[in-house]
Amino acid sequence: NFTNDKIKYETFSIYEVVLLKSKEIIRDIIEDITLGKYKVDERMPSESQLAIKYNCNRHTIRKVTENLIERGYLRRIHGGPTYINSLPSNHSLNFSSLLELYGESSVTSKVVKFKLEIATPEICNMLKLDEGSKVWSIIRIRYVSTTPSHTEETFIPYSLLPDLKEEDCLHSLLHYVENSFDYEVSHAIKNISAIKLSKKDCEYLQLPEDSLALQIENTGYLTNGRPYEYSINKHRDNNITYYAKR
Repeated sequence: NFTNDKIKYETFSIYEVVLLKSKEIIRDIIEDITLGKYKVDERMPSESQLAIKYNCNRHTIRKVTENLIERGYLRRIHGGPTYINSLPSNHSLNFSSLLELYGESSVTSKVVKFKLEIATPEICNMLKLDEGSKVWSIIRIRYVSTTPSHTEETFIPYSLLPDLKEEDCLHSLLHYVENSFDYEVSHAIKNISAIKLSKKDCEYLQLPEDSLALQIENTGYLTNGRPYEYSINKHRDNNITYYAKR
């Protein structure tokens, strides 16, 4: 429901209301694209039509369109009409991307490990922690519909998120970090490699023993330069296509 909601927005500034509205519209359009409501190469509705649909001004729609063009969902040639692109990725690198690609109702998670542990020297090095520091050790399986997409083994400093609960791990930890605390995520460094899955990982991903997979190591950083997570994701599919823009 995109009607004006004074109760919902009354505690926010005008700038914050516009920002929230834009995010809602972006999520809605992405979901329509990923669900096939908009077809590849189909012309998008005009700014005026979208402004009426979402009960906002054309400037907000223009900003939304620019965001979706930047992310590869839409394209515009020489200032002309806007068209639907093929999805910028046929395989997602993280949970938030899965939500964008398939919609919240299609993506689920299973937590198979949630434990507070003393970090190994390797994990201390990745997270810039002192020897003997505690970390949350988490293993999750991400599903699209009923098919496992990938496993995620994640390590998070206990000192950063002391109140983390297992149920929080069913959703995006990035969103948890940014929405529950005064933290802001800056960037991540990823390393992608080919591996042979362990017997346990094959069971998690419902694959034959000794299957090959893509492994993505990810170190996420806050704006102050501190690492907030180190994760190892093992993907069921053996290829990744991604959109990159200079």
